[in-house]
Amino acid sequence: MNKIAIYVFNDVEELGLDIVYNILKMTKTLKHQGFLPIDQPLQVDILADKQLVVGTKDKRITPHQIGLDFTDYDILIIPGGKGVEKVVQNQEILDKIKEFGKEKIVCSIGLGSIILAFAGLLKNRKATTHQKHFQRLQKYCKVENKRIVVSDNIITVRGMLCAVDLAEKILEICYSKSIADIVLEYINVQRKSKGISVVLGETNEE
Repeated sequence: MNKIAIYVFNDVEELGLDIVYNILKMTKTLKHQGFLPIDQPLQVDILADKQLVVGTKDKRITPHQIGLDFTDYDILIIPGGKGVEKVVQNQEILDKIKEFGKEKIVCSIGLGSIILAFAGLLKNRKATTHQKHFQRLQKYCKVENKRIVVSDNIITVRGMLCAVDLAEKILEICYSKSIADIVLEYINVQRKSKGISVVLGETNEE
């Protein structure tokens, strides 16, 4: 498995998206530098149904692909944010997510789990979400107060900072724990030595 789609929408929460995107994309950088013993780096694409998406903090996000055809991917990631409330009203998108989740891995960050719930993917499962929304999610599944919950092919993390846990788990699934450790250790060293924050493929001063 090496093709990952991240579905974004207006008012998506940018931080969780940035974290998981950049950690997973690091497999390409580290392989090219000779630090990562893998055959193939991850292909991580941001998908949306429009040419430009604006996040909750007004960050402008240009998707790699326009359209919501997830069929060619191995893993689908759905971030959170205020825009979730509009997504759950779009039955076409919910149906696409549900169809994908019948056989492949679907992940959510924070409030993104509500989208999974509305798509019918959390029935008889365990999941987590942002603590403010525990009660809401309990209508659809058993909620666990953990950073990350894995329930068969459904992976949910509690909030945007827990996107690190999600990226680590995906690296373990696609490669191994040792590969995940290399990637995360490299990122930690870079942050400490240079004082940088990596955002959607760019390096911004903190």
